[in-house]
Amino acid sequence: MEARTLVRPRRAALALVTASLALTATAGAASADVGPKLLAPGNGKVLARGTQPLFKARDVGKAYNGRVWLTISSSKARDNRGRLKQTRFGTFTNMKRGKNHNYSYKPPAYTFDTWFMQRPGTYYWQAYHINCEVRNCNVYSKIRRFVVR
Repeated sequence: MEARTLVRPRRAALALVTASLALTATAGAASADVGPKLLAPGNGKVLARGTQPLFKARDVGKAYNGRVWLTISSSKARDNRGRLKQTRFGTFTNMKRGKNHNYSYKPPAYTFDTWFMQRPGTYYWQAYHINCEVRNCNVYSKIRRFVVR
């Protein structure tokens, strides 16, 4: 009888440790977040100079206040957090929230020479949202490029 009672506490302790590890893994997964997915324009897409293309992203992550931000840059350089660096030619703005976690941005029809859609070249874009449950509070998308001709 004594041997049986010793086996049960060991099994109970093993079950307790296993349950504790499972809860820890679940809590870690709950704080994970995914960045926005860039939909349009496609990577490497050539856009006509002076047009107003629609930039689209889908974000199913935990965006603070449901906001997604967009950076368009003439350089693919990133800062130490992974965010695309802003340059003289490009823009930084928030995207308009649509239905079903979709976001969009249509650039204004500016005609000045330093506006990225009036200046031929290769540009890079990235979207992100803010979520302070993750390190550095920002969750970024991949970086895509497009060409203005």
